[in-house]
Amino acid sequence: MTSTLLNQSLQEVYQNYLDLTYGQEWPIDVSAPLLMNIFEAYERMECKILFVGQETHSWGRMDEHASVTALQTKYAAFDLGKSADYGDGKPNRYLRSQFWNFSRAFFYNLNKSAGDVSKKTNGFLWTNISKFDSNTTTPTFELQQQNAAGFELLKQEIAILQPDVVVFLTGRKYDHWLEQLYHPEREPVTGTDSLWLLHSSTRLLPTLTFQTQHTRTLSMQKSYHSVLASMTELANR
Repeated sequence: MTSTLLNQSLQEVYQNYLDLTYGQEWPIDVSAPLLMNIFEAYERMECKILFVGQETHSWGRMDEHASVTALQTKYAAFDLGKSADYGDGKPNRYLRSQFWNFSRAFFYNLNKSAGDVSKKTNGFLWTNISKFDSNTTTPTFELQQQNAAGFELLKQEIAILQPDVVVFLTGRKYDHWLEQLYHPEREPVTGTDSLWLLHSSTRLLPTLTFQTQHTRTLSMQKSYHSVLASMTELANR
């Protein structure tokens, strides 16, 4: 399916989500929802990867009621962390955090056989398990429950995008929602203590679905490189 058709399919479910979400009352510090926009490169990748993080670190404001088009445009302009606008009047920034370096490296490791692919290629996708943040950090559990439809939205996104690999860089903070959505069994990956393969009887996740700590935690635990290597080895078998 082309990126245009994928985006059209996403727009339908996103509009339903926004209609429901904007019909509720939210605290002033809740960000706008994170809605994906599919890049053309994604459709031609040999290995299609979706990275799922925790929540944004500011992403507009919920009370502005931005449209689906505006939110997808914001996602595209962010350029997978290569053009981050912090609204401080400074030039957009190329993010080199552990999260983005890890995502770019794993994507490249699995797709570098294509001669025109680099770590800067927009061939992978990123979303978060929580579609918004609260005061630039994790929403309270009460806000998460109010946004249950946002967690359910991930199911529809994956069904539309059909990634070959899903990587949950969520740590264990959102396990309540993973359990509710997918009822997964966790298989520890040999040689690591921070990486699991998720197996879901719901068949809503691809066979190759990883869960690991947030990359910041991996770096603190000095397991960043070993987890990246283990994931690459398993995915390339």
